[in-house]
Amino acid sequence: MKRKIAVLANGWNNISISQALKGIRSVTDKLNIDIFLFLSFAAFAHSEARNKGDDSIFDLSDYTEFDGVILFANMLNSEATPRRLAQRIAEKKLCGVSVGIPYEGLSFVGIDNYKGMYDMVDHLVKEHHIKNPAFFAGAKEHPDSQERLAATKEALNLNGIELKSENICYTNWEYLTGIEYAVEFCKRPDPPDAFICANDHNAIAVCIGLNSMGYSVPDDFIVTGFDNISYAETFFPSITTVYQDYEKIGYIAAWQLIEKLNGTSHSDHIVVSSSFVKNESCGCKKIAEGEPRRHRFCIDSYKKEMDNIIFQAQEVEMTTSIFNCSTYDQFRSNLFQFYSNNSTFQGDEFYFIIDENTRKNLIQSSSPIKTQYSDKMHCLVARKKGQVSAPGEFPRKELIPGYTKDDKPVVYTFSSMHFDEYLFGYVVTSDSIENIRDRTLNMYMIQMNYNIEQYRKNCRLDEMNRTLLNISNTDQLTGLNNRFGMNQNALPILESSHKKGIPCAVVFVDINRMKYINDNFGHLQGDLAIRTVASELLGSIPKEWVGIRYGGDEFLAVGACEEEDRVKTIVKDIQDNLEKHVASMKLTYPLTVSIGYILSDPSSESSLIDYVNKADSLMYRNKQRTYEKED
Repeated sequence: MKRKIAVLANGWNNISISQALKGIRSVTDKLNIDIFLFLSFAAFAHSEARNKGDDSIFDLSDYTEFDGVILFANMLNSEATPRRLAQRIAEKKLCGVSVGIPYEGLSFVGIDNYKGMYDMVDHLVKEHHIKNPAFFAGAKEHPDSQERLAATKEALNLNGIELKSENICYTNWEYLTGIEYAVEFCKRPDPPDAFICANDHNAIAVCIGLNSMGYSVPDDFIVTGFDNISYAETFFPSITTVYQDYEKIGYIAAWQLIEKLNGTSHSDHIVVSSSFVKNESCGCKKIAEGEPRRHRFCIDSYKKEMDNIIFQAQEVEMTTSIFNCSTYDQFRSNLFQFYSNNSTFQGDEFYFIIDENTRKNLIQSSSPIKTQYSDKMHCLVARKKGQVSAPGEFPRKELIPGYTKDDKPVVYTFSSMHFDEYLFGYVVTSDSIENIRDRTLNMYMIQMNYNIEQYRKNCRLDEMNRTLLNISNTDQLTGLNNRFGMNQNALPILESSHKKGIPCAVVFVDINRMKYINDNFGHLQGDLAIRTVASELLGSIPKEWVGIRYGGDEFLAVGACEEEDRVKTIVKDIQDNLEKHVASMKLTYPLTVSIGYILSDPSSESSLIDYVNKADSLMYRNKQRTYEKED
């Protein structure tokens, strides 16, 4: 039977995870194994609620349906999340490999951050004679940040240099924070002579901050990074850094997992070394050496810029096409229509899946959205090999509706749709590693999450407006339409009927001797009489008709009607049903009504009020006859 494995990672590490997946696939593709990549976009700079929503993708499955799990623990931008996931994997006795952080019950692939960092800092002292460096760390509690700081301190100490505490700052891996600290540090009376950064993004941020102050790297300051991302070699100056071979790491993690599954594992603990890469930012490479790479980068950047413009245009079209509505059925229809005509991602498969709680909320906004996935999902769009369908409801444990193990291996990427910690569902794409690398998937998820939340707010506002309109249309005593409601709901019936050449019935109902009831039995009994007549009127007319409280004790019923006999039947039903109801109530006063009706003429220019007045006149004649009989 074809195997499938789960990979848990963070998309902000786009280069590293892309490289790691390449290494994993060099193993799994040969063995025809499917990869289910659960990808969060949590970041230290984001709110706790937003990160919780992103990390919820790791709780979509219990992983018991998988043959094994690879956890990129050092990527998850959290201490608690990888620890919790590792504990779950171990408790369920699943075959698991943790990358970057060791956990009990899981095999381990470590990365020797220490050696690469130590060698680089030792080089800075011995070859470039730095004496007063600054260290820009990532997050204070992140193990990678701690290890890189420890290696820096040791390399400096062994060379007789102390890393001053005031020269250590924590950027939480944030670009803007790196720029701000660089500007602040270079303004000091005794500024650092080198900026040693815990990753390349911080190093680039420092270079930009120094450049904004008129300084040059490496002429005025030396700057180094870590990770050897693609921008490190194409930036000006190219960044001296440390290379972690994530392709090799992914390859080893995959083989370690396969050997564990096969019972042939030789080691549960493997460490991959890192290596120091000399570039222009420490002065070791000449500018001319980096020019060919930068030339290629310029060409690729232009292409990427054009791709981004096209992608942004598609986003605008997506927003307009899908979310320009206020009902769930229309939203579902728009979504299906859009993805029938558009393909955002490169792979053969795409699935847009919403949670059952979200579906209920989009139908009725008072239904709450939850912070945990329900057991029921709804696939609104499934695109597979050019065919688009809407599979609808399926159990969450299936993850992908109609999933079958094809002849060729596939990488499925799962990303959470959410607003803060409240979950909307998830998106599945296939073989979209390049979309992860160039951040297209990340941008898409940000836009989609924003769109759905705005759409929910619009639906809520629309629902509130309908409620307010209903309140303004409704008579509070009887629940029937009031006169404003007559214009909003009865007039369209008349106009629509006349367009079709169909007459409209206008029935006028008036309570007999209402003043007598109020004067002798009080207004509470008068209100009871009004509610009773309204109830029987509403219960006797067809559902497509409109019932109206026209005045104090006056009522209307309006509806399309081609035959007078049908109106006569309705009038008789009103009177008969009222008589039965009154008899059961044992009232101490008589409660009857007089009724007049008229059928409209579709070819006439008469208004609804004209027909109401005519029906009122006919009702009055009937009332007079009733009073004459009683007298």
